[in-house]
Amino acid sequence: MTGLGTLLFLVGIGVLIFGLLRFRKRNWPKKKTQIVIISSILAIIIGIGIIPTAEEEASNEKPKQEEKTKEVTVTPILKTENTFTTNDDGMIVIEGETNPGAEVRVVFSNIPDVVGTADDDGAFSFSVDSLDKAQDVVLSIMIDGKTEEQTLSLKLSPGYESKLAAKAEEERLAAEKAEEARIEQEKIAAEEKRAADAKVAAEKKAEEARIAQEKKATEKRVAAEKKAAETKRANEQRAASAPSTSNEQGEMVYITATGKRYHYDQNCRGLNNSNGETTVTIAQAKAQGLTLCGFE
Repeated sequence: MTGLGTLLFLVGIGVLIFGLLRFRKRNWPKKKTQIVIISSILAIIIGIGIIPTAEEEASNEKPKQEEKTKEVTVTPILKTENTFTTNDDGMIVIEGETNPGAEVRVVFSNIPDVVGTADDDGAFSFSVDSLDKAQDVVLSIMIDGKTEEQTLSLKLSPGYESKLAAKAEEERLAAEKAEEARIEQEKIAAEEKRAADAKVAAEKKAEEARIAQEKKATEKRVAAEKKAAETKRANEQRAASAPSTSNEQGEMVYITATGKRYHYDQNCRGLNNSNGETTVTIAQAKAQGLTLCGFE
C-alpha cells in the first residue's frame, strides 16, 4: 500500500503540472483542463491518504521486529548425569549435551576451573586427572548471555581410594623419616658445637695459663735482675769504700774459732752465735782459707 499511495501522489502532481501548462498555452479547452486538474487533485488526495504516517510505519515494523527477535531467542539446555566416578587411575570424565557452541564451565573446590565449548551437536566432554578427593562441583553453560547450572557429585573409585591411601602412607613414612633425620642432624650439630665450644674454652684456658706463666717468669726474671743489680751495686759500694789493695793485707777483720768466714764488722749478724771473736789481718784470714761473710 505504501508504494501505491506514493505512485498516485506523484502521478497526480505530474498531471496537475501538465494540465496547468497546457491551459496556460491555451492548447486545451477550459472544460478539459478543469477535468484534468480535478483528477490530479483527487489522485494527490488519494495518494496522501494511502501513504502511511511515521507512527503507522513504526507500528507496522514493530510486529516484524518482535517476530524476528522471537525467531533468534535461544533457550539454554543442559543434559548430563548427576554423579560421575573416577577410574582406578584417578581420571574422571564429565560429559553431557547443551546448546551448540555454548560455553561450558566446571567449577572445582581445590583445582582450577575447566572451561570449554560445546561442539556443533551440543556435546561436551572434560577429562580431569588431578582429582584427589570426592567433592561436589558446579557445571554451568552460557549461551546468548543466558546460563544454566547443575551440581554434580564426583566420586572416587575404590581402587583409586586404595592408591591414594597407600600414597598418603608412603608420604607419612617419608615425612617421619625426614623428621628423624632432621632431629639426628640437629643432635650432631649440637654435639659438634659443644665440642667446638669446649675446644675454644680449653684453648682460652691454656692461653691464660701461658700468659700467667710468662708473667710469673717475667716477674721472677725482673726480681732476679733487680736483686743482681742491687748486689752488684752493693759490691760496687763496698769496693768503693774498702781500703786499697796496698792496705788490704794489713786491715783487721774478725774471725771465730770454728767459723769459715771473716767479718769487717764486729756486729755482723754472722757473729751472733759465736763464742768469741779474734782479730786478725785479712791476709791471715785468707791464709786460713776463710772468705768474706755473705751478710757484708
